[in-house]
Amino acid sequence: MKTYLMTVLMSGLLYAPLASAAEDAAVVTADRVSVFKVPLVCPAAPWIGCGGASKPILLDLERQLGVLEAWLNRAGTRIAVVWKPESNAETRRNVAAELKEDHAMELDGKSRDEAVKDFLSGKGWYRGAEVDRLSEEEAGVIAARLVRWVQAKTPLAKDKAEGLERTFTDVLRKDLTGKSTGPNRLEDVARQYLDHEQIKILKEAIKDEVAIENAERPVPKEG
Repeated sequence: MKTYLMTVLMSGLLYAPLASAAEDAAVVTADRVSVFKVPLVCPAAPWIGCGGASKPILLDLERQLGVLEAWLNRAGTRIAVVWKPESNAETRRNVAAELKEDHAMELDGKSRDEAVKDFLSGKGWYRGAEVDRLSEEEAGVIAARLVRWVQAKTPLAKDKAEGLERTFTDVLRKDLTGKSTGPNRLEDVARQYLDHEQIKILKEAIKDEVAIENAERPVPKEG
């Protein structure tokens, strides 16, 4: 995950609108849903799931025999698998075994019942390429944090800070969702807002693991 995020910051999968969980859940019964605990929290924004990490998993699941749909909850802690009516126990075991390789653990008992109920509510779940929404949110979080780090070490006018954040968000959103048309490094697009010394500060922020991956770590004080 660190390598993936650093690659995006220093320099993408198809998107198609999909039906909402609320619409599909209306025709799905609890016995056709399995829920797995997964470690897909976004390091850069730990209150949401990581679109870049979860997207290939969800899309791959929906190519598996017996799987109708695969969904990620907003927090990035649960994957719900909706089985086709004709799926059997062996098919489900095989899919569960594959998910286990991605460090997923199938829920059972009360925890499973609660998770299925949450899924069937249709709120806060993302299917397949729909997790691009989480990536877009992540882009905004990273952009805002990088601008704060620059501001903490050098004066930056409000209009420049706002423009820089919008530019960073746009670049990161395209990169994180696979819509970038080519290499577009943050320090390059920042030159219209920052001088040479400020670019150096930005490069330090991009390379700093704390600035990139720990959204809750306090921004260093100026000076």
